[in-house]
Parts: sequence; structure tokens; C-alpha cells
Amino acid sequence: MLGLFGKKRVKEEQVAAVFVSNINQIAINSFPLIADYLNNVCELKSSPNIRPSQVEWFLYIILAANLENIDRVLSVEQATRLRVLIIDEFLESLEGVKKDDVEDNIENFSFFMKSLSKKCDDSLPKMIATALFYKYGLNDYQDEHFKQMNQPNPIIIKAICEFSADFLWNWDDLLEKYKMVA
Repeated sequence: MLGLFGKKRVKEEQVAAVFVSNINQIAINSFPLIADYLNNVCELKSSPNIRPSQVEWFLYIILAANLENIDRVLSVEQATRLRVLIIDEFLESLEGVKKDDVEDNIENFSFFMKSLSKKCDDSLPKMIATALFYKYGLNDYQDEHFKQMNQPNPIIIKAICEFSADFLWNWDDLLEKYKMVA
């Protein structure tokens, strides 16, 4: 249905369903490439031996970054409604997991991502890269200089940043074409 100014209307529930489906797909399809990159990056002294099946933390990192992005793009009211719908849809998308555990993980990863905000100059791609670094224990595989500082090698973070922007939902594009309604 066309709304004012010719924009099509789309229900927030529909957006949440597509959003979660895309986040799940991108995490599952991309993580084997990311694991391969991290296992072979020459800036690490040895391979962290991340398996493609270890996608769970990456999925939560991507979800948390995108939830943070919602707060930056939408009004408080709409962001709050959409967050609830997205989390509900995300819970439904996972099989064989306890709802309480998933909700705790979402909360913990969201808090972790927010804690990286200042350190990462409020850059979501840099927050994703840094979260990957810490959650997958890459500090243990760095040279002694960065390892002692407990800081990610900036070369690794920069390389991850270059592709991590692709994991963020393009709200501008959606809002340009559609009007979200409750």
C-alpha cells in the first residue's frame, strides 16, 4: 500500500523477520571466510584454529552491533518496539537453545559492544572487529608487544573493519523506500 509521498508501508514485524533472517544468513555464510582469514593472518604468531562451526559468538556480535545501530537510526519508540520484535524473531530462529540463555547472551553481547564504543571511536565496524578479536581470544596469538598491552594489532583490526561494515543492516536504504508502521 502506498503511503504519503509514495512510500510503501511495511510492518515492523515484517522488517524484524527479514532482518533476523538476513543476520542469520550473513553470519552463517560469512563466518567460514572470517575464520579462515583469522587462522591464516600473518600478523598472528600462530593460528587460533577457529573452526567454521564456532559461529555462535560471531552471530551474537553481529546481532548486538545491529541492535546498537537501530538505536542510532530510529526514534526511541520505534527502536524499542523493533528491538523487542527482533529479539523475539531471533529466539524463534534458533533451535534447541534455552530462551533465557539466548536473552542473557544478547544482553551480555550488547553490553560488551557498548563497552567498546569509546575505545572504537563509536565506529560500529571497528566495534565488530574488536569484539571478534576479544571474543575469539586472538590476543593469545599475537606477538609479545601487543599481547602484553592486551591490545589488538591495528593491522588486523583495520583488515576486519574493511569487511565488517557489510554486516550492518542498511537502514537508510530501507527508510528511503519504505515507511515502517507498527
